[in-house]
Amino acid sequence: MAGKKKSKFEFSKIGKIVSGISDKTGIQVEDSKNMEKKEFIGTGIYVLNALFSKSIFNGGIQSNRITAIAGPSGVGKSFLCYNICREAQKDGYSVIYIDTEFSIEMSDMANYGIDTDPDKLQLVRTNAVEDLKIMLTQLLSELKEKKLKGADLDKFMIVLDSAGQLASRKEVEDAKAGKEKADMTRAKAMKSLFRIINADLGFLKVPLLVTNHTYMSMDLFPKPIMSGGTGLMYSASTILMLSKAKLKTGDEDKDLSLGQSGVLVTAKSQKNRLAKPSKIKFAIDFTKGCNPYDYLEHFCTPENFDKVGIAKGKMEVDKETGEMIFKPGGTRWYIRHLEKSVFGKNLNNEKVFTQEVLEALEPIISDYFSYKSVQEMEEMENEDELGEEYSDVDIDDVDGTDLFD
Repeated sequence: MAGKKKSKFEFSKIGKIVSGISDKTGIQVEDSKNMEKKEFIGTGIYVLNALFSKSIFNGGIQSNRITAIAGPSGVGKSFLCYNICREAQKDGYSVIYIDTEFSIEMSDMANYGIDTDPDKLQLVRTNAVEDLKIMLTQLLSELKEKKLKGADLDKFMIVLDSAGQLASRKEVEDAKAGKEKADMTRAKAMKSLFRIINADLGFLKVPLLVTNHTYMSMDLFPKPIMSGGTGLMYSASTILMLSKAKLKTGDEDKDLSLGQSGVLVTAKSQKNRLAKPSKIKFAIDFTKGCNPYDYLEHFCTPENFDKVGIAKGKMEVDKETGEMIFKPGGTRWYIRHLEKSVFGKNLNNEKVFTQEVLEALEPIISDYFSYKSVQEMEEMENEDELGEEYSDVDIDDVDGTDLFD
C-alpha cells in the first residue's frame, strides 16, 4: 500500500506566521523585501560622522540605536550632545534632554543653536536611576501601543547626560541614614534600564545618546573604563571613548587664560558595528566651537591629489614636457581649485573644502572606515603572497609568535 504523500510546509508560510505574531506583539521582523534604509543624525563634524558610520555626508549616530560617548571631565561630551541635538532638529527631530547633572539651562541651550520651542525640546531633570527607568519604560510602552494601532509617530531622540551621575535609591537612603556601605545596586539598576528599553528604542526608531564618565583601570597597563557597570557597554551599538589635550592656536591671552584656546579631542571607537573601529582628532575652540572640516586634511595625501586636489606640495613645470605637475613636500598645502598654497591654519574652511572636494573625499574616507566584505577578503586572500609561502607548511612546525609579527 502506497504511503500518503506528505505536504510541504514552505519557509514562506513560517514567515507569514511570524509576521502575524509581530503585528500583535511589536516583535520586529525584517527581510530583504521590507528592509528600511538606515537613517543617521549628523554630529556637525564631517570626520566624526565617518567615525560613527563611515560616511561624512549620510553618517552620524544611528536613528534606532544606543550610542555612548564616554570620557573624563572637560573633554567635550556635553558639547557634542548639543551639536547633535542641533543637527537632529534640522532633520525634523524633537529632543528629550535628560540632564542628570543639573548643568544646563534652557537659555544656555539656545546659545548652542538648539530650538527651545516646547514642541522641539523637553528638558528633564533627574538623577535617580529607578525613576528614570520607570519614566522611559512607560513612555516607550505607550508609544509602542500607539504604533501598533497604526499611529504615525513624530521623530524624536533622547539624550541622557550623563549616565555616570545617576544614583540609586539605596545610595540615597544609606546617605540619609548615615551609612557608608558600598552601593551594589546602582550598576544592576542601570543594566536593567538599558536592557529593558533597548528593543523598544529599535522598534520605535528612537535614538538614545548617552554620555558617561570614565576612570582608569588598575591593570598593569591602565585603560579608561566607563562607570556604572557593564549595562551600557553591552547595550550600546557604538561606544566612543574621548581623551583630551590642550588646544593652542597662538591666540591665547597669556595674562588671563589658562594657556590654551580650547580642547584637542581624540575620539576612539571602542565598539562599533557600522564602521571599522578607528580614531580621529578634532578641536573644540572655546570661542569658535567645532570646525566641521577638522581632520579631513588627513585624507588629503599626495596619493589622493589627482582625485581631491589638496595635498602638501606645490606645482612645478616639468622641464621635459613643459606641463605643470604636482610635486609633494614642504609645509604648505596646495589647493588646486584655488590655484594657490596655504598654511595649515588657513586650511579647514568652506572655501577649501567645497562640496566638490567633499564629494571626492567621500569614497576615500568611506573605504578607510569600512569593514571589508566577504568577497573583498577572499580577493585579498587570493592575492596574498604570504599565503603561498605558508601553503605547504605544517602548522605544527610554525613558531606561533611569527604569525603575529
